[in-house]
Amino acid sequence: MAKINNAVQPDRRKSPRFAVPESVVYYSTPFIPRFLRAPKGMKHALVNISAGGMQFICDTYLRPGKKLSLLVTVPAFLGSMMFRGRVIWAHKIPERRAYRIGVEFIRMERESRAKLSHLRRDISFRAVKKAPPPGQAQ
Repeated sequence: MAKINNAVQPDRRKSPRFAVPESVVYYSTPFIPRFLRAPKGMKHALVNISAGGMQFICDTYLRPGKKLSLLVTVPAFLGSMMFRGRVIWAHKIPERRAYRIGVEFIRMERESRAKLSHLRRDISFRAVKKAPPPGQAQ
Protein backbone atom coordinates (compact mmCIF):
# COMPACT_ATOMS: atom_id res chain seq x y z
CA MET A 1 0.00 0.00 0.00
CA ALA A 2 1.23 3.49 -0.84
CA LYS A 3 0.42 6.63 1.12
CA ILE A 4 -0.72 9.59 -0.99
CA ASN A 5 -2.04 12.80 0.62
CA ASN A 6 -2.36 10.95 3.95
CA ALA A 7 -4.67 8.37 2.37
CA VAL A 8 -3.61 4.76 1.90
CA GLN A 9 -3.74 3.77 -1.77
CA PRO A 10 -3.50 0.19 -3.03
CA ASP A 11 -0.26 -0.70 -4.83
CA ARG A 12 -1.06 -0.78 -8.57
CA ARG A 13 1.73 -3.16 -9.47
CA LYS A 14 0.66 -6.55 -10.76
CA SER A 15 4.03 -8.17 -10.06
CA PRO A 16 6.27 -7.85 -6.99
CA ARG A 17 9.53 -5.97 -7.47
CA PHE A 18 12.87 -7.38 -6.39
CA ALA A 19 16.39 -5.97 -6.24
CA VAL A 20 19.18 -7.57 -8.25
CA PRO A 21 22.49 -6.33 -6.79
CA GLU A 22 25.29 -5.22 -9.13
CA SER A 23 23.00 -5.27 -12.20
CA VAL A 24 23.13 -2.55 -14.82
CA VAL A 25 20.83 -1.10 -17.46
CA TYR A 26 21.70 0.33 -20.86
CA TYR A 27 19.05 2.12 -22.91
CA SER A 28 18.50 3.67 -26.33
CA THR A 29 15.54 5.36 -27.96
CA PRO A 30 13.58 3.86 -30.85
CA PHE A 31 14.37 6.93 -32.99
CA ILE A 32 17.85 5.56 -33.63
CA PRO A 33 18.01 3.56 -36.90
CA ARG A 34 17.19 -0.12 -36.39
CA PHE A 35 20.75 -1.39 -36.93
CA LEU A 36 22.04 0.97 -34.20
CA ARG A 37 19.17 0.32 -31.82
CA ALA A 38 20.87 -2.19 -29.50
CA PRO A 39 21.17 -0.42 -26.15
CA LYS A 40 24.72 0.47 -25.21
CA GLY A 41 26.69 3.37 -23.84
CA MET A 42 26.60 4.46 -20.23
CA LYS A 43 25.83 2.00 -17.45
CA HIS A 44 22.90 2.84 -15.19
CA ALA A 45 22.32 1.10 -11.86
CA LEU A 46 19.24 -1.14 -11.72
CA VAL A 47 17.24 -0.43 -8.55
CA ASN A 48 14.66 -3.19 -8.94
CA ILE A 49 12.77 -5.18 -11.55
CA SER A 50 9.54 -7.18 -11.89
CA ALA A 51 7.67 -8.99 -14.64
CA GLY A 52 5.98 -5.69 -15.49
CA GLY A 53 8.75 -3.12 -15.31
CA MET A 54 11.88 -1.77 -13.66
CA GLN A 55 13.41 1.18 -11.88
CA PHE A 56 16.91 2.47 -12.56
CA ILE A 57 19.13 5.46 -11.76
CA CYS A 58 19.93 7.80 -14.64
CA ASP A 59 21.85 11.08 -14.84
CA THR A 60 19.48 12.32 -17.56
CA TYR A 61 15.80 13.23 -17.14
CA LEU A 62 13.64 10.95 -19.27
CA ARG A 63 10.15 12.31 -19.82
CA PRO A 64 7.15 10.08 -19.04
CA GLY A 65 5.81 8.43 -22.19
CA LYS A 66 9.26 8.13 -23.82
CA LYS A 67 9.80 4.67 -25.36
CA LEU A 68 13.09 2.89 -24.72
CA SER A 69 14.97 -0.19 -25.81
CA LEU A 70 16.57 -1.66 -22.66
CA LEU A 71 19.37 -4.11 -22.06
CA VAL A 72 19.76 -5.46 -18.51
CA THR A 73 22.92 -7.31 -17.53
CA VAL A 74 22.89 -9.40 -14.38
CA PRO A 75 26.12 -10.87 -12.95
CA ALA A 76 24.28 -14.14 -12.16
CA PHE A 77 23.68 -14.75 -15.90
CA LEU A 78 26.17 -15.20 -18.68
CA GLY A 79 23.83 -13.30 -21.01
CA SER A 80 21.50 -10.38 -20.73
CA MET A 81 17.81 -9.53 -21.05
CA MET A 82 16.28 -7.18 -23.61
CA PHE A 83 13.04 -5.25 -23.21
CA ARG A 84 11.04 -2.50 -24.85
CA GLY A 85 9.55 -0.12 -22.33
CA ARG A 86 7.84 3.18 -21.68
CA VAL A 87 8.92 5.69 -19.03
CA ILE A 88 6.09 6.01 -16.50
CA TRP A 89 7.73 8.41 -14.07
CA ALA A 90 11.00 10.21 -13.36
CA HIS A 91 11.87 11.65 -9.92
CA LYS A 92 14.86 13.84 -9.14
CA ILE A 93 17.07 12.40 -6.41
CA PRO A 94 17.59 15.15 -3.81
CA GLU A 95 21.11 16.60 -3.62
CA ARG A 96 22.30 14.53 -6.61
CA ARG A 97 22.46 15.11 -10.33
CA ALA A 98 20.44 11.96 -11.00
CA TYR A 99 16.89 10.65 -11.42
CA ARG A 100 15.02 7.50 -10.49
CA ILE A 101 13.30 6.32 -13.66
CA GLY A 102 10.26 4.00 -13.56
CA VAL A 103 9.67 1.98 -16.73
CA GLU A 104 6.77 -0.24 -17.75
CA PHE A 105 7.61 -3.10 -20.09
CA ILE A 106 5.66 -3.06 -23.34
CA ARG A 107 7.46 -5.97 -25.02
CA MET A 108 10.03 -8.60 -24.15
CA GLU A 109 11.54 -11.57 -25.92
CA ARG A 110 10.51 -15.05 -24.80
CA GLU A 111 14.10 -15.75 -23.73
CA SER A 112 14.21 -12.58 -21.59
CA ARG A 113 10.87 -13.49 -19.96
CA ALA A 114 12.24 -16.95 -19.07
CA LYS A 115 15.47 -15.47 -17.64
CA LEU A 116 13.51 -12.92 -15.59
CA SER A 117 11.25 -15.64 -14.21
CA HIS A 118 14.27 -17.80 -13.33
CA LEU A 119 16.01 -14.83 -11.70
CA ARG A 120 12.93 -14.00 -9.60
CA ARG A 121 12.68 -17.59 -8.35
CA ASP A 122 16.44 -17.72 -7.64
CA ILE A 123 16.45 -14.47 -5.67
CA SER A 124 13.35 -15.37 -3.65
CA PHE A 125 14.90 -18.78 -2.89
CA ARG A 126 18.11 -17.17 -1.62
CA ALA A 127 16.14 -14.64 0.42
CA VAL A 128 14.31 -17.37 2.38
CA LYS A 129 16.16 -17.85 5.64
CA LYS A 130 16.71 -21.51 6.42
CA ALA A 131 15.65 -22.59 9.91
CA PRO A 132 18.38 -24.17 12.05
CA PRO A 133 18.09 -27.88 12.83
CA PRO A 134 16.05 -28.66 15.97
CA GLY A 135 18.00 -28.08 19.19
CA GLN A 136 20.45 -25.53 17.67
CA ALA A 137 20.34 -21.85 18.55
CA GLN A 138 20.28 -19.21 15.82
